[in-house]
Amino acid sequence: MSPVEVHDLATEDGVLVQLAYFPPKKADAPIVIWTHGVGNSFYNTPIWKVSHLLSSKGWGAALLNNRGHDWVGMNPLDRRWTGAAYERIEDSAFDFKAGLKWLADRGHASIVIGGHSLGGLKAAYTQSHFPEENVVALAMLSSPRLPDDRDWDWSVHEKILERGRELIAEGRGQELMHVDMPTNTPALKGLMCAETYVNKYGPQACTTTLRFADRIRVPVFLLAGTKEKPQLSFSMDVERALVNAPSVTRISIDGADHMYTARHSAVAEAFAAWLARLGE
Repeated sequence: MSPVEVHDLATEDGVLVQLAYFPPKKADAPIVIWTHGVGNSFYNTPIWKVSHLLSSKGWGAALLNNRGHDWVGMNPLDRRWTGAAYERIEDSAFDFKAGLKWLADRGHASIVIGGHSLGGLKAAYTQSHFPEENVVALAMLSSPRLPDDRDWDWSVHEKILERGRELIAEGRGQELMHVDMPTNTPALKGLMCAETYVNKYGPQACTTTLRFADRIRVPVFLLAGTKEKPQLSFSMDVERALVNAPSVTRISIDGADHMYTARHSAVAEAFAAWLARLGE
């Protein structure tokens, strides 16, 4: 296994997150800071293995354990509830900002921001709304369309959304709901409060990357597996929507599912080849 350091970071809004740092062989080469998908963690995500493989090739990676890690957690700094059940997507920008500052303080001036699944949508939101000078590119791996009006059982989604709004109106927005998701992703069951469901999947959700893709003005890397057809379809739509990105590289990995089972090496090879071109 590649050498890795784990560091605690405090965000500017007072949440403790973790960063798994894989030091690069060349300090001036592009380094990626990316994060996991819904309910996962930095060690329980397909990009954990991909980060090790990149590190073995000399590339640096910083794998962020964002405030949405696992389904329910508690912030040790102020005892607020965290995890996928309580997160607001907008707040993910605080997590990325803490990681970006940590990398900049160590001299990294060429950083790629990215993520897997929901993590890619969080990265896109952060880059489009809070671009930083040392962020030179965006990477979205297997990100979904949220909400998905093509593949979801839309009537089920609308019922959950309506229930969430009712709880919010009653002042019970932090009340947890056990949700059988109307979704096409592996997270077929969810545990989340009403406020979080509306935040992630409502009509104005900032997970809907297509609404602000024209604000992204850095090179973009898109990847999806052929066994995750909704994500593959969404990557094609995102490619067309990135009208102001100087370049867009879209890769499909033959035989890859959402967790990249037995295909981590192919993902790492494709990403490393793109990083090499990015650094030229």
